[in-house]
Amino acid sequence: MTTTTSQSADIARLLSPRRIAVVGASDDIVRIRGRVLHLLLKRGYTGEVFPVTPSRAEVQGLKAYPRVGDVPGGVDLALVAVPANLVLGVLEDCAAAKVGAAVIFSSGFAEEGGEMAEVQAQMVALSRRTGLRIIGPNAMGFYNILDRTAATFSPAAEIAPVDAPVPAQGVAVVAQSGGLGFALYNRGVRRSLPFTHVVATGNEADLEALDFADALLDDPRVAQLMMFIEGVKNGDKLIPVARKAARLGKPVIMAKVGRSPAAQRAAASHTASLTGSDAAYDAIFDRYGVIRADDQDEMIDIAAAFSVGSLPRGRRVAIVTSSGGSGSWMADAIEQAGLTVPLLSEDLQARIRPLIPSYGATQNPVDITAQGLSAFDTVIEALADSTEADAVVIVAPLGSVGAVEAFSPEALKAAIARAGKPVVFYSYTPPAPEVAALMAGLGTTIFTTLTGCAAALAHLVRYREAVERLGRAGPETAAAPDARAALAGLPADACLLTEVQAKRLLATAGIPVTEEELVTGADAAVAAAARLGGRVALKLMSPQLPHKTDAGAVLLNIEGEAAIRDGYARLTGPVAAALPGIDIHGVLVQRMAAPGVEMIAGVTVDPDFGPLVMVGAGGIFVEILKDVAVSPAPVDRAEALRMIGRLKSVALLEGARGRPRADIEALADLVVRLSDLALATADRVQEIDVNPIFVRPDGVVAVDALARLAPAAAETPRPLAAAGE
Repeated sequence: MTTTTSQSADIARLLSPRRIAVVGASDDIVRIRGRVLHLLLKRGYTGEVFPVTPSRAEVQGLKAYPRVGDVPGGVDLALVAVPANLVLGVLEDCAAAKVGAAVIFSSGFAEEGGEMAEVQAQMVALSRRTGLRIIGPNAMGFYNILDRTAATFSPAAEIAPVDAPVPAQGVAVVAQSGGLGFALYNRGVRRSLPFTHVVATGNEADLEALDFADALLDDPRVAQLMMFIEGVKNGDKLIPVARKAARLGKPVIMAKVGRSPAAQRAAASHTASLTGSDAAYDAIFDRYGVIRADDQDEMIDIAAAFSVGSLPRGRRVAIVTSSGGSGSWMADAIEQAGLTVPLLSEDLQARIRPLIPSYGATQNPVDITAQGLSAFDTVIEALADSTEADAVVIVAPLGSVGAVEAFSPEALKAAIARAGKPVVFYSYTPPAPEVAALMAGLGTTIFTTLTGCAAALAHLVRYREAVERLGRAGPETAAAPDARAALAGLPADACLLTEVQAKRLLATAGIPVTEEELVTGADAAVAAAARLGGRVALKLMSPQLPHKTDAGAVLLNIEGEAAIRDGYARLTGPVAAALPGIDIHGVLVQRMAAPGVEMIAGVTVDPDFGPLVMVGAGGIFVEILKDVAVSPAPVDRAEALRMIGRLKSVALLEGARGRPRADIEALADLVVRLSDLALATADRVQEIDVNPIFVRPDGVVAVDALARLAPAAAETPRPLAAAGE
């Protein structure tokens, strides 16, 4: 479910109010309730402002009113800075006065727990009942740079001059943490990035970060989004927002914390927001082109790269440098980031060679040397115009305005505009702020680290590839099997299926499984083995025995009547006796499958995002190798092949060291069918593990499988580990 048209309009009005009441306003601009009013007045807001406080007739030179309802003509937005125990009463006043929205700066609610968590729940109920939209509580508010509305107490709102020009397009920041959201703005302004909005959502009693992201994507002045989230309360909003951003060509740069148990504890205590599965977030980000960053500087570097306006058409990077060592170091960083620094053609080198000293280099990196600075412009133009490079990196010391004298700003601006590719700078000395601003005006940006520059360019390439891939994909629908047929015959209340039951489920989706029979006697085992032919495996079947090999409940390569009878006796005798309390369904007699590359595929139904499909290196070491790729369902054949191609173990499938090539296409088809099955049965089948899958030159076969059904009770059981013999 994405943001509705009505909600989007609510958010647009909230972010561009014309009449604002500051509830709890004070003359003390050091305190939050005084600073909010001070920033609003001093940052150029052109609407009307009304202090609201029962204790003063005037605040910061403005007439004050005892209550919100006393403000003549009504109010669009209330900024609430009162003690926590008074907030609910203020919101009730706001609703009665038909105020459109409120920002609650006050803290001490759900993040504190106890009675105050219930007060926050009452805020939610009030919002739903009256239509009053709420940011917070425990929020730092927002700063609409385009409309000069500083509805916040963050000192970062003062980092840029009051008369700074308003950008035609720029970066919007949405963060669950106000401190980090405004810190991104602070750092970005120092890099001369253009910003449109900063929104800090706090505890998200009503409006969430994804609501603002979705609404801001509709604003033509917003070119890209930076987001900081600890978790999402309504996971069904994430995929539609990510898909919309990709369709609009507006990059989303995301910091998602919560990878570690310590971070998960911090998230719960800070914003009362539970973090979801990190693998689920990674899968969704990868599928829809959301760019995940690991720290603030990386986020700023990526946003700066996107701000140049052009995406690379490929992975080839040309480097021009005045320092041979720095150019070589940059080349290393570029290639380590997954891009290439190709040898330039003889024709292009011949064009460059007369422009630089004889002891320079033209191959790539192009080293013009410190004595060849006068050639910078011409060399940059040649590389920018060339079809041999998809991006150009200029390595130069830009520590002072004087350092730019080697460039002609007009010629550089024209070359960048004409190039249709990123043309960026790396300064190996700290760049002067004036130089950063100058370069931004020319349509480029300056990086201060080698890895930051290389990684940012690599993100541009991956983003372009993701957007193009999504553009080629068909509608996200699946030709799923009949759910009723798939679930037919399964126990109504079972939580864990045996291998036999799980494979029957797989077979309904057209997934090849081993030839086998479940028996309950030694004579039946012998007869089943005769029908199957050749060597067989014997497996003790019980829903309480997901890991049969660990319990000694699997016998392989059994042949002959005596061996089968002996094996049956061992499994149902001493092995079963060592496993007291388990419900034994019988012994599975399974024809030994022809070997192949061992892979795994599976599904987990994430509580936030629905079915997630996995494929990876399988067998008994799956949890050690952890070589897996994950994608949200539905997964089509192209996506399945892409997932397999991301694996380290793809080399085994492709026929490493002279081995025959495995049937990768058949494995991809299995993944697709598993995705279809997951979508058809997601309300009941919560987890499927197919491990191992033998991938042979002529097809695939599922050798073992597990499945977990939704339990009858509301509590969700802990996820299973991967299956394996």
